[in-house]
Amino acid sequence: MASMRISGVESTDLFQGSTGRPLQIIRVTVESTQPGEAGVAATLRIAGAGVETTGTFGITLPEPGESRSCEVAVAVTGSAGVERPVTVIAETAADRVEDAARITVAEPGWTMWMVSHFHYDPVWWTTQGQFTEARLVLPDEDGELPDMRTAFDLVRLHMEKARRDPDYKFVLAEIDYLKPHFDAFPHDRAELRQLIADGRVELVGGTYNEPNTNLTCAETTIRNAVYGMGFQRDVLGADPRSAWMVDAFGHDPGFPGLMAAAGLTSSSWARGPFHQWGPEDNNRMQFPSEFEWLSPDGSGLLTSYMANHYGAGWTLHTTPDAAAAQQAAHEQFRMLAPVAATKNVLLPVGSDHVIPARWVTDVHREWNKRYLWPRFVTAIPREFFDAVRAAADGPSSSGGAWITPQTRDMNPVYTGKDVSYADTKLANRASGWRRSPG
Repeated sequence: MASMRISGVESTDLFQGSTGRPLQIIRVTVESTQPGEAGVAATLRIAGAGVETTGTFGITLPEPGESRSCEVAVAVTGSAGVERPVTVIAETAADRVEDAARITVAEPGWTMWMVSHFHYDPVWWTTQGQFTEARLVLPDEDGELPDMRTAFDLVRLHMEKARRDPDYKFVLAEIDYLKPHFDAFPHDRAELRQLIADGRVELVGGTYNEPNTNLTCAETTIRNAVYGMGFQRDVLGADPRSAWMVDAFGHDPGFPGLMAAAGLTSSSWARGPFHQWGPEDNNRMQFPSEFEWLSPDGSGLLTSYMANHYGAGWTLHTTPDAAAAQQAAHEQFRMLAPVAATKNVLLPVGSDHVIPARWVTDVHREWNKRYLWPRFVTAIPREFFDAVRAAADGPSSSGGAWITPQTRDMNPVYTGKDVSYADTKLANRASGWRRSPG
């Protein structure tokens, strides 16, 4: 009677090897069937037409009734999605078992760009003044410091993380916290400019805040961009390119044209055209997450819709350890990749008013030691959008894709807070907008 059996053969989207010869990972699970076999060494290999095991993959047998898995790297020929019949072979010094299975060819070459950020919500949660003040931060009941902080703390903490960890990159966005911070801490400006020059920080947004442009006039949008671009570019010395409107509650169809005229080339946001939390099942999406968002005048922005919302990557912070964070990152990739326009996935790593995610750079370092693809890299939006453009411009044989044009009104519409908060009404009125008679 055999001392072991092969109880599972799982195809994965993981690759090792080299770019010239990528090796797909097949996960093989083995069980012991006889007492006294625990700890016995076994080797695993996979054979079949168009499938070759290129190395030696070993496993030690578990206790009877338990199972143990091993990742076997194989060279596979064929297009992604093709199934191939294989024979999985497990051998010990005294025994050999085989199992017939089918594996699915995966697609190499994918990259997930992890963009660290925090979303800023003045007016919605509390006043702008309360979010731009220095506070004494005390531990919660569990003894831990809170993840959510004021703007002054957050800018400082993200810059400190970049100072201590050379792999950390992040974005800063809205002027309603940037200006108060750099007015209060002007000595931070030189360091910020150096981080920008080094490609470690990107200033995004290009507007004063995240305007809900479906409820305000075009003049308000234009002035919002004038104030935003003026401070980010002319005071802080940045070169904003992306309208980072992660939490705007709806978008005017003319917004991409106005932002293109202001000098922006891309945008990314999380609400609309689906329900406010995204499509729930990404397979329901009617077009890829990357598209050319066109305004009525024909100009527009390369746009990435955050299908899993702007807090998707915050799971990299809430897991108990770095290994669990790697798995959480892989789960996000598997949900987002099927709707990506190219082999590039954007994962926003942040949430409302939060400190740097605990494990994001650990994922960047440790995952890429284990796997060639998909690559998980800390990034700024410009790197992601450059990669999307390069892939879309390439020949179809190397992964080129058509970036579809979209012209719809990217809502949902949330009228409550914008029509009821006095300061929003006053700001719109101060922009010079007047209702026409009648």
